[in-house]
Amino acid sequence: MAHVLRPLMQLPRRRHRPSSFYHLICRTSSSTHVSGNLPFFAFFSISCRAVHFRPRAVKLRDVPLPYDGGDSDDVSYSAKGEVCKSRNDRKREARRAVRWGMELASFSPPQIKRILRVAALEQEVYDALMLVKRLGRDVREGKRRQFNFIGRLLREVEPELMDCLIQATKDGDQSKFQDFLGPESLEIDGEEEQDEEIEEGDDEESTNISLANKWYDGLINKDISVSNEIYSLREIEFDRQELRQLVRKVHAALEPQATTEEDVEPDAASVKARKSLARFIRRLANQLPSN
Repeated sequence: MAHVLRPLMQLPRRRHRPSSFYHLICRTSSSTHVSGNLPFFAFFSISCRAVHFRPRAVKLRDVPLPYDGGDSDDVSYSAKGEVCKSRNDRKREARRAVRWGMELASFSPPQIKRILRVAALEQEVYDALMLVKRLGRDVREGKRRQFNFIGRLLREVEPELMDCLIQATKDGDQSKFQDFLGPESLEIDGEEEQDEEIEEGDDEESTNISLANKWYDGLINKDISVSNEIYSLREIEFDRQELRQLVRKVHAALEPQATTEEDVEPDAASVKARKSLARFIRRLANQLPSN
């Protein structure tokens, strides 16, 4: 009997719980009716929205983010805080200057002089170009080094001006040079061109250019067989001690270029050493008896 009576005794309590919940609903509804005639569920959603509200920061449009210092491998700054050229930019400028040197070497000496005069370049650039023009096709390593040297001399030239002058020379457009130099300079260049052609013709007839180029490149590259060939000459007399000194000067000028390929400023001493060695070798080859 106990297990039958116990649920009956607890039955009024279970019935009272829904009534209490209904009383709570009615009480809440009455309060909402007084405050603003809002239903219970609207008040419940507003309460939940107020509980879960979080203030958010204001987002501004088109405002750049502050620089955090990342990705700064290619950017450097000077002591004054100025932005310097990146390493890729310096390599690009070096390749462009070497290309200028190759294009200039394809022109005649008067055309080269005209371009260098407009670009306000020094005599050492002309001497370096004349030296590389004397090198033969088989002297690849010597030409590569010489063009790199010429590229360092041309690295500070204004790019737009040099490109314009080279293109005008290829097209045969003399108006560009007249704008910079005047019509009188073209007449002087024409006379110089005739003199240069006569001098070059005499040199080609009297000088063994291919042999001189072979000796020059061999001495620069420290080729032992070429050195033995030159120093063992018995047909002619020449100052061997002077030749050794000239070779040492050229090697001393090439040492900074071999260690670092960038930011090595050429000097007049290295250009003079190359010229002196090339002149000595050419004069030596010219003295050989013809077979």
